[in-house]
Amino acid sequence: MNEKEESFSFVDKRRNFDDENQESSDKTPADEKSPEPAGSIVEPSAEPTGEENESSHKAPPVDFSTFLLSLYSTAVYHMGGYQDPVSGKTSLNLEIAKQNIDIIEILESKTRGNLTEEEGRLMSHSLHDLRMKYVEVSAGGKITP
Repeated sequence: MNEKEESFSFVDKRRNFDDENQESSDKTPADEKSPEPAGSIVEPSAEPTGEENESSHKAPPVDFSTFLLSLYSTAVYHMGGYQDPVSGKTSLNLEIAKQNIDIIEILESKTRGNLTEEEGRLMSHSLHDLRMKYVEVSAGGKITP
């Protein structure tokens, strides 16, 4: 058989420092490019292939309302309000549900007077709804839609 052997190599792109935390001058040509800052997002250069499915939607913009709804959804999930899409089971963990309700209560007190009217309504309605659901589930009931 006459197969070509595939080979690969590793290039260390870390910066070199001497004993006194000074950058040393023994850089490789790969180091000459300006590295991306830590935590930066590198956009892919290729065009979309069309293979993306409908579940790869962009996330909604993060604002106070979506943050609040995230906490709300987490609390409802842990009170058995949603089924796990994979297993089909529901989760019941009242400690985590209560913790999320407590976090929303803290946010309510810390943001008092700094929310828009819509955000304030969302906060009070969410807290009221979660508290009622929590009492219902704590008494042995299930969340009704």
